[in-house]
Amino acid sequence: MYTMKIQLLTNVQQYDQLTDVTKRFSQVCNHISEVGFLTKTYRSKVRLSKECYHQVRDIYSLPAQMVVRAVGKVVEAYREGIGSKVIFEELTSVVYDTRLIKFKWMQSVSIATFTGRIEVPFKVTGYRRGSYDRRVSGLADLILENGVFFLLLVVDMPEEPSIKTLEFVNVVS
Repeated sequence: MYTMKIQLLTNVQQYDQLTDVTKRFSQVCNHISEVGFLTKTYRSKVRLSKECYHQVRDIYSLPAQMVVRAVGKVVEAYREGIGSKVIFEELTSVVYDTRLIKFKWMQSVSIATFTGRIEVPFKVTGYRRGSYDRRVSGLADLILENGVFFLLLVVDMPEEPSIKTLEFVNVVS
């Protein structure tokens, strides 16, 4: 598995929409975290979803799959934590899956926002560029880094072969 970093080439309107998504997703995660902490259901996705799913959908007007991703993010954060209440930063990473993002010919990506889908061109950063179609694992994190949006996409890439060395016997110089 390899994490590919994709820089989103947003215009001003798309940038504002993605900023709104990250802020609202953070609020949702904090709300779910609060519910999970108070009801002691923060270690089970199923139990935590039962406690807050409809409430979160009604309050924040989130797509169903985004609520599921937020619950998963909260549960993972509590599993890594030490038992105290988890608080997410204002611009936390947003977890997307294949229902929330779609790649179009490795030139642009269609991303679900609260105002509908937006199609954003992108460029692949890093040294392992190439054709990644049909190798995507299904999850991507939307992050904001130094004022630029990126998707961190997990792809299944074959291991690069190691260099085969030749064995030399009785070499005299």
